[in-house]
Amino acid sequence: MAGSVGEGPKPVLGLQVVPSEQAYRRFQRRADRLCFLIVATDISERDIKIERLFLRTEAARLFPERFRFYEMLYESRFQRLTDQFRHSS
Repeated sequence: MAGSVGEGPKPVLGLQVVPSEQAYRRFQRRADRLCFLIVATDISERDIKIERLFLRTEAARLFPERFRFYEMLYESRFQRLTDQFRHSS
């Protein structure tokens, strides 16, 4: 059938290449934890950068097609919190 040629990619062996709900929740908890570390602790800037790098890497692995949104939402949030709560001296 000619109509089925351009339908797009189909899952191989019924597997979907989307992160599980559990993986997403784990990622979200890690992002929330980082926000807490920035706002409410005196953890070093070095450790904050390590956590941010971990989340960037995890986002690129879990959501490669949505990585741009990660940068816009999460990285901008982390930067705002850092500016507000860590650069006030």
